[in-house]
Amino acid sequence: AFTGAVVRKGIAVGEPITAGRVVRPGEHGFLAAVLHPDMRAVSVKVSATTAAAGFIFPGERVDLLLTHTVQRGQADRRASDTVLTNIRVIAVDQRTDDQNAKAAVAKTVTFEVTPKQVEMINVARSLGRLSLSLRALARDDQDAAGEQIGKNAGNDATRNAKSAGKS
Repeated sequence: AFTGAVVRKGIAVGEPITAGRVVRPGEHGFLAAVLHPDMRAVSVKVSATTAAAGFIFPGERVDLLLTHTVQRGQADRRASDTVLTNIRVIAVDQRTDDQNAKAAVAKTVTFEVTPKQVEMINVARSLGRLSLSLRALARDDQDAAGEQIGKNAGNDATRNAKSAGKS
């Protein structure tokens, strides 16, 4: 009866688990309940070509890339930068269920990110086209050592993208 449910707030040892104490996938407040403390949910528009042909599911991790035009004097050139790495997908369209892994072309993907990363995504979204790169389930040593990769790489890429747009 509680499969896939998340508790709204802590339950003490011996306290009964009632329907009012949990929220199930699809119910009001579920997405907020699955977010880690101090994290935010932000969504980006995707298509078959920008989201691994529909093979990205909730619970997986992706890199977020920005493709944009860089103006150099009279010439324009296209560039692609990694905005964030190793970010957790928490929903695809309005599905948060990672058990029903049927591939389908999504229109939106929702991530769990820090407040600063929300700002970075919004700036990147205004500069060009965003796309996702699916990461392997097996974590490499650099990722396992610390989740700082996305924070540092994202800051550099967004800063580069901002300055490229101003040149």
